[in-house]
Amino acid sequence: MVGTDPPAPGDAVDSAGVRATDAAAAVDGAISPFGGPKGYALGLMIEVLVATLTRTALGDDVRGTLDPTDQPTKGDVFIAMDPRGRPGHDRAREPGARACATRQPTLPTPSRSRR
Repeated sequence: MVGTDPPAPGDAVDSAGVRATDAAAAVDGAISPFGGPKGYALGLMIEVLVATLTRTALGDDVRGTLDPTDQPTKGDVFIAMDPRGRPGHDRAREPGARACATRQPTLPTPSRSRR
């Protein structure tokens, strides 16, 4: 079912590439890139990089992501970084670690002996 709220101007285009203010027309079109021309260029750059690294399809040639009957032709790239490799970063921290280390205990420690 198509949403009842119309898309904001510039959020989507219809199948002809015209800005869509009707949600039903936007379903047949596409979502506009964030950030205008710079956002489009950033998305295109990432798509070209991923297609090159994975030797997969690019742009309109990508198939099989929404229709399981087609053989998938898209590629995925996952990047993992180790911050400990930089000078001055001898340990990695997880979110909330500093708060947990400085927090005062509010609950009593449970007793080890049970009677």
